[in-house]
Amino acid sequence: MQSTQKNTKNGGWGGFFTAIATVLCIHIFLFQPYKIPSGSMKPTLLVGDFIFVSKFSYGFSRYSLFFQPKFIKGHLKIAEPKRGDVAVFFHRFYEGEDPSFYDHGNSGFSFAKLIKTIQDILQVPSEGVNYVKRVIGLPGDRIQMKEGKLFINGEEVPLTYVDEYIEDEKHLRVAKRYIEKLPGGVEHYILKLMDFGAGHLDDTEEFVVPEGHCFMMGDNRDNSCDSREPEKVGMIPHVMFIGKPQFIFFSTTAKWYEVHHWLFARYGRFFQRIR
Repeated sequence: MQSTQKNTKNGGWGGFFTAIATVLCIHIFLFQPYKIPSGSMKPTLLVGDFIFVSKFSYGFSRYSLFFQPKFIKGHLKIAEPKRGDVAVFFHRFYEGEDPSFYDHGNSGFSFAKLIKTIQDILQVPSEGVNYVKRVIGLPGDRIQMKEGKLFINGEEVPLTYVDEYIEDEKHLRVAKRYIEKLPGGVEHYILKLMDFGAGHLDDTEEFVVPEGHCFMMGDNRDNSCDSREPEKVGMIPHVMFIGKPQFIFFSTTAKWYEVHHWLFARYGRFFQRIR
Protein backbone atom coordinates (compact mmCIF):
# COMPACT_ATOMS: atom_id res chain seq x y z
CA MET A 1 0.00 0.00 0.00
CA GLN A 2 2.83 2.38 0.86
CA SER A 3 4.57 1.55 -2.41
CA THR A 4 1.40 2.40 -4.35
CA GLN A 5 1.08 5.77 -2.62
CA LYS A 6 4.73 6.56 -3.33
CA ASN A 7 4.34 5.75 -7.02
CA THR A 8 1.19 7.87 -7.16
CA LYS A 9 3.01 10.84 -5.65
CA ASN A 10 5.95 10.45 -8.03
CA GLY A 11 3.57 10.14 -10.95
CA GLY A 12 1.83 13.34 -9.85
CA TRP A 13 5.08 15.30 -9.83
CA GLY A 14 6.09 13.73 -13.13
CA GLY A 15 2.82 14.79 -14.70
CA PHE A 16 3.25 18.32 -13.35
CA PHE A 17 6.76 18.72 -14.79
CA THR A 18 5.67 17.14 -18.08
CA ALA A 19 2.87 19.69 -18.34
CA ILE A 20 5.28 22.55 -17.63
CA ALA A 21 7.76 21.25 -20.20
CA THR A 22 4.99 20.89 -22.78
CA VAL A 23 3.79 24.45 -22.21
CA LEU A 24 7.37 25.78 -22.50
CA CYS A 25 7.96 23.88 -25.74
CA ILE A 26 4.74 25.24 -27.21
CA HIS A 27 5.68 28.74 -26.07
CA ILE A 28 9.21 28.57 -27.47
CA PHE A 29 8.70 26.68 -30.73
CA LEU A 30 5.04 26.84 -31.74
CA PHE A 31 2.76 29.61 -30.47
CA GLN A 32 3.24 32.62 -28.22
CA PRO A 33 0.53 34.96 -26.93
CA TYR A 34 0.90 38.74 -27.14
CA LYS A 35 -1.21 41.69 -26.09
CA ILE A 36 -1.52 44.69 -28.41
CA PRO A 37 -0.51 47.79 -26.37
CA SER A 38 -0.90 50.56 -28.97
CA GLY A 39 -3.09 51.64 -31.85
CA SER A 40 -0.47 51.62 -34.62
CA MET A 41 -2.14 48.68 -36.40
CA LYS A 42 -5.73 49.90 -36.25
CA PRO A 43 -8.14 48.88 -37.68
CA THR A 44 -6.53 45.43 -38.12
CA LEU A 45 -5.50 45.14 -34.46
CA LEU A 46 -6.94 47.12 -31.56
CA VAL A 47 -5.47 48.04 -28.20
CA GLY A 48 -6.36 45.16 -25.87
CA ASP A 49 -6.40 42.44 -28.53
CA PHE A 50 -4.69 39.25 -27.38
CA ILE A 51 -3.14 37.39 -30.31
CA PHE A 52 -1.49 34.04 -30.92
CA VAL A 53 1.73 34.26 -32.94
CA SER A 54 3.08 31.23 -34.79
CA LYS A 55 6.81 31.03 -34.01
CA PHE A 56 7.52 28.64 -36.90
CA SER A 57 6.24 30.90 -39.70
CA TYR A 58 9.63 32.36 -40.58
CA GLY A 59 12.14 30.40 -38.54
CA PHE A 60 14.04 30.62 -35.28
CA SER A 61 16.83 32.78 -33.91
CA ARG A 62 17.72 34.00 -30.44
CA TYR A 63 15.21 36.84 -30.89
CA SER A 64 12.33 34.38 -31.06
CA LEU A 65 13.40 32.47 -27.96
CA PHE A 66 12.65 33.14 -24.30
CA PHE A 67 15.02 35.87 -22.97
CA GLN A 68 16.88 35.88 -26.33
CA PRO A 69 20.12 34.22 -25.12
CA LYS A 70 23.24 35.65 -26.76
CA PHE A 71 25.05 32.32 -26.95
CA ILE A 72 22.62 31.21 -29.67
CA LYS A 73 24.03 32.19 -33.04
CA GLY A 74 22.65 32.08 -36.53
CA HIS A 75 19.15 31.79 -37.94
CA LEU A 76 17.19 28.64 -38.75
CA LYS A 77 15.18 29.98 -41.69
CA ILE A 78 11.89 28.30 -42.60
CA ALA A 79 10.29 30.86 -44.94
CA GLU A 80 10.80 34.42 -46.11
CA PRO A 81 8.35 37.14 -45.01
CA LYS A 82 5.84 37.96 -47.75
CA ARG A 83 4.56 41.35 -48.74
CA GLY A 84 1.36 42.08 -46.84
CA ASP A 85 2.17 39.78 -43.90
CA VAL A 86 1.38 41.07 -40.43
CA ALA A 87 4.46 40.12 -38.43
CA VAL A 88 5.92 40.43 -34.92
CA PHE A 89 9.58 41.39 -34.76
CA PHE A 90 12.15 42.48 -32.19
CA HIS A 91 13.39 46.06 -32.27
CA ARG A 92 16.49 47.08 -30.33
CA PHE A 93 16.56 50.64 -29.02
CA TYR A 94 19.22 52.83 -30.53
CA GLU A 95 21.90 54.28 -28.26
CA GLY A 96 20.71 57.45 -26.55
CA GLU A 97 17.04 56.77 -27.22
CA ASP A 98 14.38 57.35 -24.60
CA PRO A 99 12.84 53.88 -23.94
CA SER A 100 9.66 55.53 -22.60
CA PHE A 101 8.86 56.40 -26.22
CA TYR A 102 7.95 52.76 -26.79
CA ASP A 103 5.24 50.48 -25.43
CA HIS A 104 6.86 47.90 -23.17
CA GLY A 105 3.68 46.10 -22.17
CA ASN A 106 5.04 45.56 -18.65
CA SER A 107 2.62 45.61 -15.74
CA GLY A 108 4.60 47.90 -13.44
CA PHE A 109 8.01 48.96 -12.20
CA SER A 110 8.63 45.89 -10.03
CA PHE A 111 7.93 43.48 -12.89
CA ALA A 112 10.11 45.49 -15.29
CA LYS A 113 12.95 45.56 -12.75
CA LEU A 114 12.73 41.78 -12.25
CA ILE A 115 12.90 41.15 -16.00
CA LYS A 116 15.84 43.56 -16.34
CA THR A 117 17.71 41.77 -13.51
CA ILE A 118 17.23 38.35 -15.10
CA GLN A 119 18.29 39.71 -18.49
CA ASP A 120 21.48 41.19 -16.99
CA ILE A 121 22.35 37.85 -15.36
CA LEU A 122 21.82 35.97 -18.64
CA GLN A 123 23.52 38.70 -20.70
CA VAL A 124 20.66 39.15 -23.13
CA PRO A 125 19.37 42.29 -24.89
CA SER A 126 17.50 44.40 -22.36
CA GLU A 127 16.79 47.57 -24.31
CA GLY A 128 14.30 46.39 -26.87
CA VAL A 129 10.65 45.77 -27.55
CA ASN A 130 8.50 43.53 -29.71
CA TYR A 131 6.63 45.29 -32.49
CA VAL A 132 3.80 44.19 -34.75
CA LYS A 133 3.61 45.82 -38.19
CA ARG A 134 2.86 44.92 -41.80
CA VAL A 135 5.50 43.89 -44.35
CA ILE A 136 5.44 46.53 -47.09
CA GLY A 137 8.86 46.31 -48.74
CA LEU A 138 10.98 43.28 -49.64
CA PRO A 139 14.72 43.13 -50.43
CA GLY A 140 15.53 45.30 -53.44
CA ASP A 141 12.28 47.30 -53.30
CA ARG A 142 12.25 51.08 -53.46
CA ILE A 143 9.76 52.54 -50.96
CA GLN A 144 8.65 56.16 -50.69
CA MET A 145 5.77 58.22 -49.30
CA LYS A 146 4.60 61.15 -51.43
CA GLU A 147 1.84 63.36 -49.98
CA GLY A 148 0.59 60.44 -47.92
CA LYS A 149 0.50 57.99 -50.83
CA LEU A 150 2.65 54.85 -50.81
CA PHE A 151 4.92 54.23 -53.79
CA ILE A 152 6.63 50.88 -54.34
CA ASN A 153 9.26 50.72 -57.08
CA GLY A 154 8.00 53.97 -58.52
CA GLU A 155 4.35 52.84 -58.76
CA GLU A 156 1.61 54.35 -56.61
CA VAL A 157 -0.22 51.74 -54.51
CA PRO A 158 -3.99 51.97 -55.18
CA LEU A 159 -6.31 53.15 -52.40
CA THR A 160 -10.10 52.79 -52.31
CA TYR A 161 -12.08 54.90 -49.84
CA VAL A 162 -14.41 52.86 -47.60
CA ASP A 163 -15.88 54.99 -44.80
CA GLU A 164 -15.16 57.03 -41.68
CA TYR A 165 -13.78 55.13 -38.69
CA ILE A 166 -13.65 56.15 -35.02
CA GLU A 167 -9.93 55.85 -34.38
CA ASP A 168 -10.15 57.00 -30.74
CA GLU A 169 -13.47 56.40 -28.97
CA LYS A 170 -12.45 58.34 -25.85
CA HIS A 171 -11.73 61.55 -27.76
CA LEU A 172 -14.12 60.79 -30.65
CA ARG A 173 -11.25 61.10 -33.12
CA VAL A 174 -12.36 60.12 -36.61
CA ALA A 175 -10.16 58.79 -39.40
CA LYS A 176 -10.84 57.86 -43.00
CA ARG A 177 -10.62 54.16 -43.77
CA TYR A 178 -9.24 52.89 -47.09
CA ILE A 179 -8.47 49.57 -48.73
CA GLU A 180 -4.87 49.43 -49.88
CA LYS A 181 -3.95 46.92 -52.60
CA LEU A 182 -0.29 45.95 -52.48
CA PRO A 183 1.68 44.53 -55.43
CA GLY A 184 0.93 40.83 -55.50
CA GLY A 185 -2.74 41.32 -54.68
CA VAL A 186 -2.86 41.55 -50.87
CA GLU A 187 -5.63 43.94 -49.80
CA HIS A 188 -5.94 45.37 -46.31
CA TYR A 189 -7.43 48.34 -44.45
CA ILE A 190 -5.45 51.43 -43.55
CA LEU A 191 -6.48 54.53 -41.59
CA LYS A 192 -5.68 58.15 -42.43
CA LEU A 193 -6.21 60.57 -39.56
CA MET A 194 -4.93 63.62 -41.39
CA ASP A 195 -5.38 64.96 -44.89
CA PHE A 196 -3.03 63.51 -47.46
CA GLY A 197 0.23 65.43 -47.29
CA ALA A 198 -0.41 66.79 -43.78
CA GLY A 199 1.05 63.91 -41.74
CA HIS A 200 4.63 64.12 -40.47
CA LEU A 201 5.50 60.91 -42.35
CA ASP A 202 3.52 61.70 -45.52
CA ASP A 203 6.65 62.72 -47.43
CA THR A 204 9.85 60.70 -47.11
CA GLU A 205 13.03 59.99 -48.95
CA GLU A 206 13.14 56.95 -51.21
CA PHE A 207 14.28 53.94 -49.19
CA VAL A 208 15.99 50.95 -50.82
CA VAL A 209 15.42 47.75 -48.85
CA PRO A 210 18.72 45.88 -48.37
CA GLU A 211 19.15 42.13 -48.73
CA GLY A 212 17.80 40.17 -45.78
CA HIS A 213 15.58 43.03 -44.56
CA CYS A 214 11.97 44.16 -44.74
CA PHE A 215 10.32 47.58 -44.73
CA MET A 216 7.55 47.60 -42.09
CA MET A 217 4.61 49.98 -41.68
CA GLY A 218 1.61 50.27 -39.37
CA ASP A 219 -1.89 50.26 -40.85
CA ASN A 220 -2.72 53.39 -38.82
CA ARG A 221 -0.53 55.54 -41.04
CA ASP A 222 -0.56 58.78 -39.04
CA ASN A 223 -0.12 57.03 -35.68
CA SER A 224 2.70 54.54 -36.21
CA CYS A 225 6.44 54.57 -35.56
CA ASP A 226 7.86 52.27 -38.24
CA SER A 227 10.45 51.92 -41.01
CA ARG A 228 9.59 55.37 -42.35
CA GLU A 229 11.63 56.68 -39.41
CA PRO A 230 15.14 55.30 -39.95
CA GLU A 231 16.48 57.01 -36.81
CA LYS A 232 13.94 55.20 -34.61
CA VAL A 233 13.05 51.91 -36.29
CA GLY A 234 14.51 51.56 -39.76
CA MET A 235 14.36 48.39 -41.81
CA ILE A 236 14.15 45.07 -40.00
CA PRO A 237 16.55 42.15 -40.54
CA HIS A 238 14.84 38.80 -41.16
CA VAL A 239 16.76 37.36 -38.21
CA MET A 240 14.75 39.62 -35.87
CA PHE A 241 11.37 38.32 -37.03
CA ILE A 242 9.61 36.44 -34.23
CA GLY A 243 6.52 35.12 -35.94
CA LYS A 244 3.24 35.71 -37.72
CA PRO A 245 0.03 36.52 -35.79
CA GLN A 246 -2.67 34.02 -36.67
CA PHE A 247 -5.81 35.01 -34.77
CA ILE A 248 -7.23 37.04 -31.90
CA PHE A 249 -8.20 34.85 -28.94
CA PHE A 250 -9.39 37.57 -26.55
CA SER A 251 -10.08 41.29 -26.74
CA THR A 252 -10.99 43.84 -24.06
CA THR A 253 -10.59 47.52 -23.27
CA ALA A 254 -10.20 46.69 -19.55
CA LYS A 255 -6.89 46.80 -17.70
CA TRP A 256 -5.40 43.49 -16.53
CA TYR A 257 -6.56 44.14 -12.94
CA GLU A 258 -10.15 45.08 -13.92
CA VAL A 259 -11.38 41.49 -13.96
CA HIS A 260 -14.98 42.58 -13.38
CA HIS A 261 -14.86 44.42 -16.72
CA TRP A 262 -13.71 41.37 -18.66
CA LEU A 263 -17.36 40.33 -18.98
CA PHE A 264 -17.74 43.24 -21.38
CA ALA A 265 -15.09 41.94 -23.74
CA ARG A 266 -15.23 42.52 -27.50
CA TYR A 267 -16.69 39.07 -28.20
CA GLY A 268 -17.05 39.77 -31.92
CA ARG A 269 -13.24 39.79 -32.25
CA PHE A 270 -12.71 36.38 -30.61
CA PHE A 271 -10.98 33.90 -32.98
CA GLN A 272 -10.87 36.48 -35.78
CA ARG A 273 -8.18 35.69 -38.34
CA ILE A 274 -5.47 38.34 -38.77
CA ARG A 275 -4.91 39.35 -42.39
